[in-house]
Amino acid sequence: MLMKIRISIFVVFFLFSCATFRDTYPVCNFPEHSPFPGGVINKNLYIRSSQTPEISVEGKSVYLCQVDKNLWKALIPISLINQKNFVEIYHNEHRILNVPIATRDYRESKITINNQDMVSPPAEYLPRIKKESELSFEAINTNSNTFLSSLKMSKPVEGFKSSEFGVRRFINNQPRNRHTGLDLAASSGTEIRAPLSGKVVLIGNFYYKGNTVFLDHGGGLISTYSHMSKVLVQNHDLITKNQIIGKVGQTGRVTGSHLHWQTVLSGIPVDPELFLEEPL
Repeated sequence: MLMKIRISIFVVFFLFSCATFRDTYPVCNFPEHSPFPGGVINKNLYIRSSQTPEISVEGKSVYLCQVDKNLWKALIPISLINQKNFVEIYHNEHRILNVPIATRDYRESKITINNQDMVSPPAEYLPRIKKESELSFEAINTNSNTFLSSLKMSKPVEGFKSSEFGVRRFINNQPRNRHTGLDLAASSGTEIRAPLSGKVVLIGNFYYKGNTVFLDHGGGLISTYSHMSKVLVQNHDLITKNQIIGKVGQTGRVTGSHLHWQTVLSGIPVDPELFLEEPL
C-alpha cells in the first residue's frame, strides 16, 4: 500500500514537472482577417522550430506572434491604393503563401473649408509643411523590436463616428488624398485615452494635423491622435492602455471639434476599427 502511494505521488510529480517545463505561448489576439485595401491579413504560418521566422512581404518585415512550437501568426497591412489581386508572403526569400485580395468600395466625402490658407497654403508655410511631413513619415515608420500578443484596442474617445477610414475626399470640390484615419466627433476638452500601451515617439503642433501625438506600440505598429486642444504627454513617455494622453480640440485643418485617429502598420495606414475590442 505504501509503495502504491509513493508511486502515485511520483507520477503526479512527474506529470506536473512535464507541464511546468513545456513551452508556453501567448494568446495572439490580432484583428480579424480582412483581406481588402485598407485592411489586414491575419494568417497562421507553419515554420519549423529549427528555422528562423524571417517572414516578409514586398521586402518588409511582418508583425509576428508565436502560437505554438512550429506555428506563427502573421499580421500584414494592405494599402488603400493596392491594385493587386493577391499578396505574396515569403519565408527566407522563398514564397510560402499567396493571399487573395478582395475589392472594397469607399464612399465619397465632400467638405467645405472657408480658411483658404488651409486649402492652398501660402508659400511661406510650405517649408514648415514639408518638414512636418518628413517628421511624420519618420515617426510612422518607427519599428521598435518589441511585440504585443494582443493588439485589441479600446475606444480612444467617447464620441460618434463622423468620418470613417478610406473615404475619397473632396475639399471645396477639389479631389484630395484618401482619408487614412477615423474621425470621432466629441466636444472640445473630452479626454483622449491611449487604446493600447506604447511609447510616445513624436508630439507637435502641425499645420494640417494640429496638436498631434504619435504612439509606438512595437513591431511597426504606430497610432496617431490629431487636432487635440491639449497634449498631456511628452516625448519618450511610456504609456499604459487607457491612460489619458490629451483632450479633443479643433486645431489644424478641421471643420469642427473631433479626434482624427490613425493606425499604421509597417508604414501603411489601415482601418482603426479593425483593432477595436468592441464595435463603434
